[in-house]
Amino acid sequence: MKFFIKRGAECFDGFTIYNYNAEPLYIARAEANPSMKITMTDSSDKTVSTIKLNNFMFNYFTIRCSKRFYALVPCFDKRFSFAIYGSTFRFIGNLADGRFSMLNSNGEVIMTQKKCWTQHGEGYEVNIKEGQYHIFMLSVALCADMYISLTESHPIPT
Repeated sequence: MKFFIKRGAECFDGFTIYNYNAEPLYIARAEANPSMKITMTDSSDKTVSTIKLNNFMFNYFTIRCSKRFYALVPCFDKRFSFAIYGSTFRFIGNLADGRFSMLNSNGEVIMTQKKCWTQHGEGYEVNIKEGQYHIFMLSVALCADMYISLTESHPIPT
């Protein structure tokens, strides 16, 4: 399945997730209170995922979706990655290039994400091979996009 993620006009007002035919599937609305929170809803305005950026000695994300809870801790080694607690998936990539992959426990690529130009402007293309976990994978992709937004003044080259 191919999706496109487009950030809102303001840096933190949220994201829209489109399908291959450029139809909006999900809206991810951001709100800043003591922490940053993104609520992803489907076309019927039903909440499908909640993402929070937490700051307790370091920044990390929590995701609630599909009746599960996950914690994503940003890690830097030779590459950028998220240590994902609550899942056997691994998320690795390159912040500078905006290219990321999610691997299953066997090391097989099950999701790719890259910066691109879409019909709606600058954004990210996300290809997901395991449809059963697509809400979780889109949530992780949003965490990466939000992390880029927080760490770079101009995260997507124009």
